[in-house]
Amino acid sequence: MLRDDVGDEIRLHLELRTEQLIREGLPAGEARREAERRFGPLDLATRALEQSADRRERDMHAHEWIDELTQDARYVLRTLKRQPAFAAFVIGTLALGIGANAAMFGVVDRLLLRGPEHVIGADRVRRVFATNKAPGIGEFTTSTMGYVSYLGLRNNAKSFERVAAYTTNENTIGRAEASQKVPVGWASADFFPLLGVSPLLGRFYTTDEDRTTGADHVAVLGHGLWRRRFAGDRAVLGKTIAVGDETYTIIGVAPEAFTGVDLKPVDLWLPLSITSARVVNDFTKSWNAQWLQVIVRLKPGATDEQATADASAARRRFYDGQDKDDADTRLFVASVMATHEGRASTESAVARWLLGVSVVVLLIACSNVANLLLARAVRRRREVAVRLALGAGRGRLVRLLLMESMVLAIGGDALGLLVAQWTGQAMRVVLLPKIEWASSPVGMRVLAVSAAIALATGVLIGLVPALQASSPSLTAALKAGTREGGEQRSWLRGMLTVAQAALSVVLLIGAGLFVRSLWNVRNLDLGFQPDRVLTVAIDWQGLGKFPEGDARDRERTRRREFYLRALDSIRALHGVEFASLAVGTPLQSSFSLDLRVPGWDSIPKMKGGGPYISAVTSGYFASVGTTLKQGRAFTKTDRAGSERVAIVSESMAAALWPKRDPLGQCLIIGGDTVPCARVVGVVSDAHRFKIREAPAMHYYIPFGQESGFGGTAMLVRPRGELSAMIEPLRQAMRALDPALAYIDVGSLQDSIDPQVRPWKLGATVFAIFGVLALAVAAIGLYSVISYIVAQRTHEIGVRIALGARSSVIVRLIVTQGVGSALAGVAIGITLALLGGRFIETLLFDTSARDVPVFVTVAVVLMLVATIASLIPAWRARRVNPVEALRAE
Repeated sequence: MLRDDVGDEIRLHLELRTEQLIREGLPAGEARREAERRFGPLDLATRALEQSADRRERDMHAHEWIDELTQDARYVLRTLKRQPAFAAFVIGTLALGIGANAAMFGVVDRLLLRGPEHVIGADRVRRVFATNKAPGIGEFTTSTMGYVSYLGLRNNAKSFERVAAYTTNENTIGRAEASQKVPVGWASADFFPLLGVSPLLGRFYTTDEDRTTGADHVAVLGHGLWRRRFAGDRAVLGKTIAVGDETYTIIGVAPEAFTGVDLKPVDLWLPLSITSARVVNDFTKSWNAQWLQVIVRLKPGATDEQATADASAARRRFYDGQDKDDADTRLFVASVMATHEGRASTESAVARWLLGVSVVVLLIACSNVANLLLARAVRRRREVAVRLALGAGRGRLVRLLLMESMVLAIGGDALGLLVAQWTGQAMRVVLLPKIEWASSPVGMRVLAVSAAIALATGVLIGLVPALQASSPSLTAALKAGTREGGEQRSWLRGMLTVAQAALSVVLLIGAGLFVRSLWNVRNLDLGFQPDRVLTVAIDWQGLGKFPEGDARDRERTRRREFYLRALDSIRALHGVEFASLAVGTPLQSSFSLDLRVPGWDSIPKMKGGGPYISAVTSGYFASVGTTLKQGRAFTKTDRAGSERVAIVSESMAAALWPKRDPLGQCLIIGGDTVPCARVVGVVSDAHRFKIREAPAMHYYIPFGQESGFGGTAMLVRPRGELSAMIEPLRQAMRALDPALAYIDVGSLQDSIDPQVRPWKLGATVFAIFGVLALAVAAIGLYSVISYIVAQRTHEIGVRIALGARSSVIVRLIVTQGVGSALAGVAIGITLALLGGRFIETLLFDTSARDVPVFVTVAVVLMLVATIASLIPAWRARRVNPVEALRAE
């Protein structure tokens, strides 16, 4: 029709123009062509006019659609304004779910997705790992390797744009009273270009400055140290900073939150070669010294498989056969983002699970809100029927009801971002407590994800209720009063109630398993008591490297005598119960020496490694809380120059002298020419490195009888609080030598806490989310039961009028709520049993099918469901039958 009208209109104008041109004297043919040049051919002009008309029609429909959406939004806002309690409850419930997901996404994004701060193209940066075999231990994987491996990969591998090496540790900066220990990174000059990071101020050091001889000592400050020690002074470039016994010139400041590729803070960056030369003799050729991490950037198009094959082939080319144990070493590459020994770190694995937990909380919140909307839709059946009878389309009604759920979801998202801001900061403190963050917990990526979650949530909670409410039976709905509409039962509402209970059970079981794991970790017998022991370590300024020859022996003697005087001073302090010296302390340092045992051609290997050696004074075992199992401990007479004696661990005694008395046995320590050390005691096994480790061979000799290893620490066991003794210990050491560079006093527990953090995090967040889920499910159950009671008032009134006792009414209501909870418990326990195998590797000495945890959760949920059902049931028993029968 439109095409015909448009064609007729254009044809008329074309004919009129042709006639006008003929009257002006043009021949008919020419006049026709001239008219067509002005208007165009008839079909093209018709098509252009049609397209213009179509655009006007689309614009009109768009404006109408926008007007309808605006009207729907205004109507929804007016409706919710009349029901503030309902709106507040729904928005608050959604805010908890959306906020928890946004907060957890922010943490997981930093750990697993976005990569390290300020690193460009982190998806192409890889860490190099080595797989090797050792007698008695089997195959193992490590990320530490020597400088020689770094050079070999840099010069031989073809799949890498750049190769860099680095290591991190603590070192002392400043002098005397102004000294402090900070985390320091030693990195090769190609480290920063490989990562693509730019300095905040100044520059990074170059290859010419990363060499052992003739190079200036330069340093790059970490952003945190720059702010703390130099107050963010932009004129810091060119100033000097004392590091250990050397002085470095500051040439740059790293950007905020830059920590390289690890999640550990770094306050100072120094050239690697200078430090390597001080740590290892001939470090560019030594295969035994392995203390570096090596990272690479893949060339465009290179895959991990190609890079792994290339790295292993390159190693075969540059390996010189110096160490036969390294002959079969294989190299491979893996992501730098939260990996440990080529696998996902415990923190990243727990973070993944916690993200899943937050999604479950959101699903519970959505189930709760959807249930309320379904119940509310029943009450609105008459309103919807009237609209349909007056000619409203079903699509318009669905859109109106969806608009309501979207408005609620947007409100939940806005409030959820406030929740994410607070909980995101808390998550950062718990998961990565020492890391600077360059952005707010609610950054652009989190905003985008929370908006997507809100959109999906709005559709999820609103679509089914909207479809159900928009298709009532008109006749029944228009006739129906409150009584008829209220008595309708919904299988979907029942399923949602069961789903809430089931998901709550899953979360609570997860919380219980992690709490049980944390309890097991806290009560693990480590062979010593880290929470009761302080360590005192000295950084000897100006003596980072021993002199050679006789001067070396004199310096070692001087330090030993100082430690012995310091030990006497510490033991005399009020509040000190025990104190001792040790070279080789649990969780901090371990050493090995050549050991021969008569009757053994070679020392048997144990899975935990060893044999490790420690040199300790009398009182050591009492200081750290290690139990003496047999024989005696060291006394004051066991010292340098006295009879050579030793104490062995239980595992070492059992391995070397099975079914024999270890006391009196001989250990030849440090070479065949050394006199025999007689075993005088056996002590319990003590963990050396980790809370998860197999028993290892370990033996102890008197302090002063050791040679060839250092790193003395004082161990103090106070009578009272550990914190009260920290400053008195520092003062006692300063009184002996005011020139000491730095005195580090800390608890052995500090070395344990980072290993405990994953279980602590899992227990804390699972418990919080589990309790939150339980509360939301309980409130949801209470709301649904209360609504059902309100809608069944007429039925209850009839029952009471016919003589039903109060107990029958209560039982009728409670049975419905408890039945839903019971079904949820059964489904939740089944889901937990099926999914337990995926989480079992994150648990500590705890089965994923721990019966007490399952039973406790089931009892708690049933108790909460009973209480949530009893409250509305108690109101139902007091219904006035006269008023109920009269009400419509």
